[in-house]
Amino acid sequence: MKSIILKSLAALFIIAGSAVAKDLLVPNEYKTIQAAIDDANDGDTVIVADGTYTGNGNRDIEFKGKAITVMSETGPEKCIIDCQGGPLPKQTCCGFVFTKGEDANSVLDGFTITRGYNGYGSSFGYCGAIRCFKSSPTITNCIIQDNIATAGGAIFCEFNSSPTITNCLIIANKAQRSGFGGGICCTAWSSPTITDCLISGNSAGRGGGIYCGVESSPTITNCTISGNYASESGGGLHCSATSSPIITNCIISCNFAQESGGGLFCRDKAAPKITNCTICNNESQQSGGGGILCWDSTPKITNSIFWGNIRGDNSSNEILLISSSPVVTYCNVKGGWKGEGNIDADPLFVMDGPGATTGTLTEDASVEKSKTNRATLVDSSASFIEGGLVGELIRVLYEKDEYRHHRYGIITGNTTTTIETLRVVGSHLVGGGADKGNRYRLIDYYLQPGSPCIDAGTAEGAPATDIQGMTRDAKPDIGAYE
Repeated sequence: MKSIILKSLAALFIIAGSAVAKDLLVPNEYKTIQAAIDDANDGDTVIVADGTYTGNGNRDIEFKGKAITVMSETGPEKCIIDCQGGPLPKQTCCGFVFTKGEDANSVLDGFTITRGYNGYGSSFGYCGAIRCFKSSPTITNCIIQDNIATAGGAIFCEFNSSPTITNCLIIANKAQRSGFGGGICCTAWSSPTITDCLISGNSAGRGGGIYCGVESSPTITNCTISGNYASESGGGLHCSATSSPIITNCIISCNFAQESGGGLFCRDKAAPKITNCTICNNESQQSGGGGILCWDSTPKITNSIFWGNIRGDNSSNEILLISSSPVVTYCNVKGGWKGEGNIDADPLFVMDGPGATTGTLTEDASVEKSKTNRATLVDSSASFIEGGLVGELIRVLYEKDEYRHHRYGIITGNTTTTIETLRVVGSHLVGGGADKGNRYRLIDYYLQPGSPCIDAGTAEGAPATDIQGMTRDAKPDIGAYE
């Protein structure tokens, strides 16, 4: 009997050993990422070495329903999926495709995904970089930039797809031909969880940063949605068709809509819940709603700042209602707003006070010829922390300190004395250049001591921490920062 037991135990160990998760190395063991995935089993990890990956097997990559992790070896800056897509010659492709019911156990971690192109539509849908169809993977630590699609320039989610998207930079993507969602498009009952992301410099017809449609209600937390552009409505976000996103601890700033809803556009029974957000310096060029336009919608807005949002004639335009009944409480709204705990007072942002980071350009801007929406600004007397400004916004002032002479840019990199910028569409920072002697100011929505927003919010429904993870006290501040 004892020998039988021992033999049975040995057999169990053999079976268990055969199921041990393994690492699959690209390109050392497999020439392409797809080849490694094809050979992987649930629980395995595909590790991709530094380099730029192109061609078949390294684009339109499918997880095929497997619960695996595909990750870069050292991070997204050095591991690039270059889809090489574009209209001339016609090359329709994207980075990754999730269509086999993948869930949170299918993990994409640490890649730069660029030059995806689906301007014509394709069998992979409308995505530029990542498509989720009836799938909800985890997407983390990625840089998704310079992709083009008819919808979802960076990420397209449809038909009950609710991926978890964390710690990602989603910049300079485009939904063309009046498409939806320059950064992220979620539609048809898709409600992704988006956390700790920067969504900037994207453009679309509707929803320059994020588009939500057909009962899609993403949860958006601790994100910066800035410098996005909509040729129609919703420069930052567009919500329609009973979509009700939950937006918490977010900065929605310097977005531009050619028609209406510079920061947010809500219509068709949309009911977003907006808590502890800073919604500032957005613009709607024509119809109004610089901060938010509500049309047949019922948002609930708490502990939030609406300040410096304008329409095309430079008039203050924080909130505009059309057949809507929002509930606005404990907010700081320029010009005032009826509701419990609301105030109308200069929030005293750090960027407007003595602690602001300011300077003067010591050289004319160097504009990249191949990408005229980018430029290098130089201040030889500065002492920036290298890389410490990435994701922030910079405002350059031309001859006069007036609105019409402001130009905004998104900082994509910096040394101790130089700042690499991406143009905010509609503000023409790089297109118009920047000259030696122009002054600049970093956009900073921290509150100065003595701000009327400090301790002026309500604890009811407030998040436990702020956008940077700082603990909120029993009397939370109004806005994204505590």
